[in-house]
Amino acid sequence: MAGKNQRHWLLTAFQPFAGRSVNNSEAVLNEVIRLAGLETDLSTRIHPHILPVEYDRCTESLLARVSELASKGIRIEGVLSIGEGAEEFKIETRANNLDDVPDLADNAGVIRSKSPIFPELRPDDTLPLRFPFEAFSRIRTSLNPGYFICNHLCARMSRHWSAPDAPWFGFVHVPRTGMGGMFTAELCAAVILNGFKKLP
Repeated sequence: MAGKNQRHWLLTAFQPFAGRSVNNSEAVLNEVIRLAGLETDLSTRIHPHILPVEYDRCTESLLARVSELASKGIRIEGVLSIGEGAEEFKIETRANNLDDVPDLADNAGVIRSKSPIFPELRPDDTLPLRFPFEAFSRIRTSLNPGYFICNHLCARMSRHWSAPDAPWFGFVHVPRTGMGGMFTAELCAAVILNGFKKLP
């Protein structure tokens, strides 16, 4: 569906990390875009973007993409970021104010341990995400997105877009697929696309 009343959302995923050649979040993103292209009455235009797995660049990369679209006259109503999980499919509701994964470096070789994201807050503080969770009610909600890049991005965006008139920001962890489990990239994508169809 095209037209001046069409809403625009940014959908992000992450590059591979930890020496792996693929990141399942990108596979799910590609499936969402493919399935969205088959819809004839979808009122949301979904714009894809791949984020670096780096503490110091992930948020800036997302915001640069939003600015790029704005320069073309496209106002983003919200962002949904996809991150790779293990066996869980969950949508995050808040972030931890702590980078704390001492045994895993990001793709720039940076390791952070017990490092508050916002030093003026307590390390055990959490930051809520502003997002229309009711549209994605088929995905169970979670109170803890971990302490690596996914959490860092959630915390930074929670603070950056905290005003009531700011764009939405949400984050969904998808299971790794292709491991003999019940989830496939297409199934994960179908659940996410169903959420986009139910946006208020």
